[in-house]
Amino acid sequence: MDLQYRLKEYEGTKQYQAKMKYFRDGKFYPYKDSLGFSTIGYGHLMLGDIDYSEGITEAQADALLENDIQKAQYEYKSLGLNVPSDWEDFLIIMVFQLGLGGVKKFKKMLEALRVQNYKEAVVQAKDSLWYRQTPYRIMDMIAQLKNK
Repeated sequence: MDLQYRLKEYEGTKQYQAKMKYFRDGKFYPYKDSLGFSTIGYGHLMLGDIDYSEGITEAQADALLENDIQKAQYEYKSLGLNVPSDWEDFLIIMVFQLGLGGVKKFKKMLEALRVQNYKEAVVQAKDSLWYRQTPYRIMDMIAQLKNK
């Protein structure tokens, strides 16, 4: 399953957003995420002074998501980890959701990954505010892991 599909599921599919009224009349409109940050499309944090009040098309939402994924992939590489592809995807999704600074706070999980202790890495991922805030998402992410 590719990252774009998984992130659409985690961040809210078009159908879900239509139900929540964030997607209407063929456009995505701004909403507040679970922490109260202004967001649009598939979890794109609205930074800077771009005006999204008129909404964005599905193609624009897809482009924002693809750019956000590329940024997360680039930032993930700065962690310097050599992990299997399932964990690479897990970490890229983490960077997408929490930012690189947020992921770096998972010191025990990252250390477990450095020594290929995947079982301990899962334990450490679950021992977090992130897990308590979004348990179903994290459990799905863990279910997708082959190395655990």
